[in-house]
Amino acid sequence: MQLNMRLIGAIIGFALATLSITHAADFFYNDVSGATQWEEPDLPVAYQDEEGRKYWHDGKSGEATWEYPGSWNEVQSEEHGQPYFFNKETQASQWERPEPMGW
Repeated sequence: MQLNMRLIGAIIGFALATLSITHAADFFYNDVSGATQWEEPDLPVAYQDEEGRKYWHDGKSGEATWEYPGSWNEVQSEEHGQPYFFNKETQASQWERPEPMGW
């Protein structure tokens, strides 16, 4: 009986250790291009805080900002009730999320 309890304890301990190792790394998915990778992308990545607000984290600098730090901005269209995307450098606008903002 003691041997069985030790064996069960060892199995549970191994399973818990395996789970914590498996979930230790983030997996990144670009919802525009469909690209996936284990390494943090070179472009800023979108996250949500505890209240559901989106912020951007730049893995290179380690900084986080509320607005996308690149040339694109997400803007809410009052007329259409949905977001569109505006490029500050080129003055272009589009309904589809630009690939750099897909992470």
